[in-house]
Amino acid sequence: MSMVRNMADNVEKLPNLAPRVIVVVSIICLALLLGQMIRDRAEQKELIGFEMIALFYQQLDFSQDINNAIMALSMNESDVAVDAAQSLLRTSMSQLRWTQDSLLILSKERIDENGADLVKDVTFSQEIDQIILYANEVLAEAEGNKVPVPPPYSTQYFHKETLYYISQLTSQLHAENRQKKSTDWWITIITGVLVFIVGLGFYRQGKKLVHRQFNELKNLKSELELESKRTKEHEQQIILESERSQAQKMKISAILNSTVDAIITITADGTVDSFNKAAEKMFGYSADTMIGENIRELMPEPYSSEHDSYLEHYHKTGEKKVIGRIREVLGLRRDGSEFPLNLSVSKVEGSKPMLFTGIVRDITKRKKAEAELEKALIELTQKQTELEEEERIARHVFENITASNNENIPEVSLWCEPMGTFSGDMMLSAVLPSGGIRIILCDFTGHGLPAALGAVPVSTIHSAMAKKGLPLEVLMNELNNKLNELLPTGIFCCIAGIDLDVTRTHAQIWNAGLPEVLVVSQAGDITQRIVSNHLPLGVIAYKDDELSCCDIQLNEGDFIYALSDGLTEAENDAGEMFGQQRLELLLMNKTNEDGRLVEIKNRVEIFVGKAMPTDDISLIEIKTLSTTDDIILQ
Repeated sequence: MSMVRNMADNVEKLPNLAPRVIVVVSIICLALLLGQMIRDRAEQKELIGFEMIALFYQQLDFSQDINNAIMALSMNESDVAVDAAQSLLRTSMSQLRWTQDSLLILSKERIDENGADLVKDVTFSQEIDQIILYANEVLAEAEGNKVPVPPPYSTQYFHKETLYYISQLTSQLHAENRQKKSTDWWITIITGVLVFIVGLGFYRQGKKLVHRQFNELKNLKSELELESKRTKEHEQQIILESERSQAQKMKISAILNSTVDAIITITADGTVDSFNKAAEKMFGYSADTMIGENIRELMPEPYSSEHDSYLEHYHKTGEKKVIGRIREVLGLRRDGSEFPLNLSVSKVEGSKPMLFTGIVRDITKRKKAEAELEKALIELTQKQTELEEEERIARHVFENITASNNENIPEVSLWCEPMGTFSGDMMLSAVLPSGGIRIILCDFTGHGLPAALGAVPVSTIHSAMAKKGLPLEVLMNELNNKLNELLPTGIFCCIAGIDLDVTRTHAQIWNAGLPEVLVVSQAGDITQRIVSNHLPLGVIAYKDDELSCCDIQLNEGDFIYALSDGLTEAENDAGEMFGQQRLELLLMNKTNEDGRLVEIKNRVEIFVGKAMPTDDISLIEIKTLSTTDDIILQ
């Protein structure tokens, strides 16, 4: 019925098309009227043009008659011929004057379209006046029996000008005719477009109305069909709702029973309302057994006796001590055993009667794993303590050995920054029997205890050979053979040895695996670079032809620098290395007898900042500022 009423209302609300029709028809009429006005005006101009062309041709004829009459008068054949010529001359002059006046009138009518026409016609009129004036003079001379003088104008020029005007006017007429046709076409096109638009508008409006009525009838039919089904659907809805509710319960039950965690629902007084499969497996009770029982059955003391008081307190105050929190408590199985569990309790919003849901997770395995981890942590702590004690003892031995085999030499300065408990780098120094000095820098593979393995033999052999004053290459060969016997595979020693003679002007340098040994003047010039040309100690036995040192000459005030690769490879927090370039820039600074070691140490520490060290850092600075007299005096 509502659909029928809507159709009646829509019929009353049909759009009023009269104003639109009036406007469109008015526009079309206006366009047609405007087109007709343009067409009439163009036709009028065309007629004027044709009249002017005819007048121009008449002027040509009349001017020719005047010329013929003048020629006849000039011949003076007889009185009859003279009279005839005079009569022709007067008639032609009168006709020429009439054509001239007619052309001026027509020219004024065309001035609106082209202002230049009037100027041309005025000029042409002056030429005709000249012809008429000359004809009058000829007439007067003929009546006075005088021979006519030649005309002051060119007849041929007048004919060309007249034909030129005719050609120009003809071209204008053709152009105006084309414009007229173009205008006619545009008027036709515009009118057709307007008619098409109006027709299309009426068609679309009518189509909409027809479709609307058709759709309303179709909808009415559909509504009537739907009305017949609503009763059946209403009857089926109750059945579907009950089935859906049952399916929802089954779905929830399936979800609850498929979860790993135990899910238990209780009422406001603590009675179990639901008990899923995981809860059955966890506590050892079946759902049929627990539903209707109090949840206290699953709690050991003191939780069992305190549970009812928790519920009563919540109902009275609304304060949540358990709800919304995850607690670690103990559960009680059917066999009486207790086990640790995580309990999360939440209130079921909107449920009547009030329900609470508890999610229970057995954490027995986690607790066992935590206990095992704690035990392992204790054992690791004990092991760490033992290792630290072993390293402390090794460090004590390492420092005592190196200290006992080192002599205090004023010209030598050392900076050593260990990565761990103690450094894997070692510096040995000794005064030779000749008065010269020997400086050794060792960088063992690894850190801590592995590095200490080679410290004892290297220190002992170095001390013994220094006392005997044996050459540097003999010392290196002996150390290499000894470390080959003692060190395991993969452990070796990079070493730099420096012997300075008593005059401090000559040095022998052995470099095996360490960065370049640099000789720097007091002014900051790097004068010599001694690169590594030997394999590290403990790798392979040296051949006889490999046992040679690098001999260099020194100038007064030169400094010798030996370093481990830990200095140039020191990294900051961004992972950027200090690098050889930064080191050499610092070495190029001019210095005095104090040297550059302290400045280099400070710059490296600032660059590294709080970054964790990645290797031991060692730097030796040897000064050669003493003169020969000072050494002899010492």
